[in-house]
Amino acid sequence: MNILEISTVTFLASFIFALGGVGAAVVLIPVLIFLGVPFPAARSAGLFTNFISMSSAAYHNIKEGLVDFRLAAPIVIASIVTSPLGALISSMISQKVVGIAFTLFLFFAGIMVYTPQKEIADEKTSIIYPIIVGSISGFVSGFLGVGGGGVISPMLIIAGYSPKRVSSVTPFAVLFSSFTGFLAYWRLGNVDWFLTVSAAIPAAFAGYLGAYVTHRYLKPGHVKWVLGTIFFVLGIKFLFKFV
Repeated sequence: MNILEISTVTFLASFIFALGGVGAAVVLIPVLIFLGVPFPAARSAGLFTNFISMSSAAYHNIKEGLVDFRLAAPIVIASIVTSPLGALISSMISQKVVGIAFTLFLFFAGIMVYTPQKEIADEKTSIIYPIIVGSISGFVSGFLGVGGGGVISPMLIIAGYSPKRVSSVTPFAVLFSSFTGFLAYWRLGNVDWFLTVSAAIPAAFAGYLGAYVTHRYLKPGHVKWVLGTIFFVLGIKFLFKFV
């Protein structure tokens, strides 16, 4: 891949997934692998791209006063603890096993996003469920290199949180789990800096633009439809590659 291909793919992926507050790694990693990038390098590049794109998206959401920090804080703290653990375990097992896990994850995320639930009231929320969400998303973030947004978003939606509230909280949480996971891959020697930097620069612009478009122009149903469709398409592609 050359720098133009990397930048174009990253910009489009980051923009589309920022519409739902989910990091681009979940779509960027399969695309990079199909284009010949080794799985470990693709995962580390995906995590750093998530960190950059979600930083810009989180900045937009914080500036607009959209982030629910009471919900985000326990998710962030739990994910920071479990993300490096997931990266370490991923490096110790077969890449085919990781690929199959990634395939199952994509189908899981698609099903969860499409599952209809009613919105719950703020006063009925508990800190326990966000901690569970953060722990699972952090581990998956490090293990698969996806940043955890594909876990946070569907798990919160299935619990009854509104899609737009979720799309504001998720970028803030994902940027922390993505960065700690990336540091673990860096320590393990799985970072291709040319690939990583080429992907990160366009992601910064795409993340901010995606967050802006979501809260100005999209309805919650549109966000769910976009994310769910992409999860299933990529799941089918990965199914044929690793199974």
